Amino acid sequence: MGLNPYYSEPGIDIYVGKFQDVMPELGLKEKEIDLVVTDPPYGVGLKYDQYQDTKENWELLMLDLVRWSKLLSKMTIMPCCRIASLQWIYTNIAPDWLMAWYKGSPGHRSYIGFNDWEPLLVYGKTRGCNMHDYFYCQPDTFKGIKHPCPKPVGWSAWLINRATKEGDLVVNPCMGSGTCALACKKLNRRFIGIEMSEAYAQVAADRLRQEILPLEPEQMEIPAGNDQGDFEQYVSSL
Repeated sequence: MGLNPYYSEPGIDIYVGKFQDVMPELGLKEKEIDLVVTDPPYGVGLKYDQYQDTKENWELLMLDLVRWSKLLSKMTIMPCCRIASLQWIYTNIAPDWLMAWYKGSPGHRSYIGFNDWEPLLVYGKTRGCNMHDYFYCQPDTFKGIKHPCPKPVGWSAWLINRATKEGDLVVNPCMGSGTCALACKKLNRRFIGIEMSEAYAQVAADRLRQEILPLEPEQMEIPAGNDQGDFEQYVSSL
């Protein structure tokens, strides 16, 4: 590997750059990644540090992201960004399945009133994967985290826990503030994060050093089983 990580600790490496440039340099083989969990920009004009969040840029990014992920990863899970984008997605990069992240009622508006859930795109499947295609994770306030759209650690943790086992390799090509890295650290998964903004990569590195988690430690005790009782027990603990 000819690329030096921006930040590294046992089992975790973070790289700064565009994933289109970094991924080829990592020397990963086809399907070597067990899971890609990522939260790419939405194409709705959010103000990122090093990225112009236009619809046109989002379409190009998604085409590249899905192409690389399907080549190198057994499974990929990521938001579709917004309901209105599904038509474009199914025309150009149709997923194998959809999942639903139920948020409760954060107060976001939708076409019919309030938006309480978000679709997630699923490409591929890890061996032995057996999860519900919906889950609950409450959004967080993320005070002090300098990123326009971070995800809760529980969001990444639920997906990673259900789709991988300890020691598996998880990659986030649009890492942002390091939420996925924190989940992998707690769940004993190997992690590679790629982030084009050095400022956001530094936020992730600082969170890893300090182990600042939006969730309390007991809320990271995600059930190991996959039946409905385990799911309801997990939901009630949040």
